Amino acid sequence: MQCDKLYHDLNLPEEVIEKLSEYGKNRTREFLVEVKDLIANVQIMKELEEKIREFVGEDPDGIGMLWEELEIARNVFEEYQKRGIPVDIFTDTMKFCTRFLNEYNKTYGTYRFVWGWWFPRQLSMREFRIGALEYEFCEEGRIYIHIPSDADLSRKSVLDSLNGFSKFCQKYYPEWENLSLYCESWLLSPELYPLLNENSNILQFQKMFDITETDRESIAVLD
Repeated sequence: MQCDKLYHDLNLPEEVIEKLSEYGKNRTREFLVEVKDLIANVQIMKELEEKIREFVGEDPDGIGMLWEELEIARNVFEEYQKRGIPVDIFTDTMKFCTRFLNEYNKTYGTYRFVWGWWFPRQLSMREFRIGALEYEFCEEGRIYIHIPSDADLSRKSVLDSLNGFSKFCQKYYPEWENLSLYCESWLLSPELYPLLNENSNILQFQKMFDITETDRESIAVLD
């Protein structure tokens, strides 16, 4: 997959695409990482952001980090194709970076990529977006559900995502099929129950889980 096609398939903002193109033109060295090693070795995944940061150097808007990670994404796309994973799952998963670029711009009025530390999860094929939700395979043998900011939390949407993930596992990752699903989010806080209508999508989502513990010091709700 060519850079231009990837950028446009991910709906990256034109301003960001221009900056990425400029960085690519001025790049004189190549950051090397084997996708097969990134997928197989969790330690390489954990160290990826730090190694790219050292390679890129001064990078106030995170464009260098984003370019290097998207370059890895182009190679990851080939792995998706080898495994037969649909293109729309690749695109939806990698649009993680587009979502956070737009959210940063909405908050601060400029584009800056500050989530290079999370992107290795998608690049190592440990996290996938299936429908409304994201699913991450973790070392302890659990699947963590992440809730994107643009997720439709209606009951049908959530059930469609869960069913889609079940079918995804059956076909591509049968070893994940019977793992427990966990979610850590302020959206699961019991404090929301008296504040919301009983038909609230958030409360319907909560009812799908057994709440095992609550972090009452978290201020994540303020975001």
